[in-house]
Amino acid sequence: MTDQQDKPWMEGQLKDWHAYITGTCTLEESERLEKLLLEDEQALDVYLAALEQLEPTLEDHTAQMNTEHFTDRVMAVLPDIDAEASQVIFNKRRWFEKPVFHYVIAASLTLILLSSGAFDKMLQNNGKPIPSKERVSYSEEVMRATTTWLDKLKP
Repeated sequence: MTDQQDKPWMEGQLKDWHAYITGTCTLEESERLEKLLLEDEQALDVYLAALEQLEPTLEDHTAQMNTEHFTDRVMAVLPDIDAEASQVIFNKRRWFEKPVFHYVIAASLTLILLSSGAFDKMLQNNGKPIPSKERVSYSEEVMRATTTWLDKLKP
């Protein structure tokens, strides 16, 4: 096809795209044009041409738009929330999220380990230094103590 034959089709398309860009077309027409944009590369070219034609008017339109009025309308639509109620929601913690709970658990575990003698089993020579050749790692000692303790629990 020649450019002359494409001209009427393109002018009709430009009117559709102008309506789409300015938001004056129907919802069904808008969906059709969006689908056309995704499927047809030539439609994308026509859309870009229409966008270039409308660029000066769009700049004037955005300059006339009152952003403060827009903000006021959005804030009017939002529900009213008391500041005190929102702070109560954020400050309320569950009992196991409080730091005191964690300190109590740590202190309890320390007392259990101290009373069971788990730390005493690590020092076998009554506080005397162990030569490096005979020294066993702490993790092995803890594992050995744990396995013997579990073996005692088995019936």
